Amino acid sequence: MNTAERDTLISAEENRAMFDRIAKNYDAANRAISMGMDKGWRRKTVELLKPFRGGRYLDIGTGTGDLVFEILRQSPNVLVDGIDPAEQMLAIAKDKAGKRRVGDAVSFFPADALDLPMESGTYDGIVSGFCFRNIERRQSALAEMLRVLKPGGLLVILEATYPANPLVRLGYRLYTPLVPIIGKILGGGAAYKYLVDSIEDFPKPETVTDMFSAAGFSGVQFKPLTFGTVCIFSGKK
Repeated sequence: MNTAERDTLISAEENRAMFDRIAKNYDAANRAISMGMDKGWRRKTVELLKPFRGGRYLDIGTGTGDLVFEILRQSPNVLVDGIDPAEQMLAIAKDKAGKRRVGDAVSFFPADALDLPMESGTYDGIVSGFCFRNIERRQSALAEMLRVLKPGGLLVILEATYPANPLVRLGYRLYTPLVPIIGKILGGGAAYKYLVDSIEDFPKPETVTDMFSAAGFSGVQFKPLTFGTVCIFSGKK
């Protein structure tokens, strides 16, 4: 697939290899680059999901599993599947799950957001954190997410966004040159240069909500966080 045929700056295989390379220091880099705010963003994402006792949930692009563990923290009596193409990221997620003794409540396994290996109508809710920006064909992925949701199920996507406010954008531009430096210190400089580039390349929030609607989601909305540097997008089947 060439650049003109995909939504992303790099291919899915390049993306997978990149995340495998930075897996070891991924959590530390997240905390440093977000100044610890990423935990609060995930908490608010799961609060919007409203997981309920006995529900089954899917985390797409689970990485090291932080959204999965936040779902369990807010609603312990649920089942959660976490998928990701990067095996090294999944290995860390599985290690965390073992240390937390979550047992059969969680399953982590490799899968592609464009070809989900689940039956239609499997999940009560889907979350995805900082992954949608990295999916080669986002509209197709939304169609797959809609398919595996139960009627009434909710999709909630947390994603980094380029701020619209000129003053915030100025602060953003002053800060972002530090991101690859932080990444380099933690062993992943090129990956974090890509992070900045991919955020600037990502569509405006209004365009993303239009994509949700085009896929068939209803009640679509977005909620800006931290002056619009992050947004939570949601829609219901």
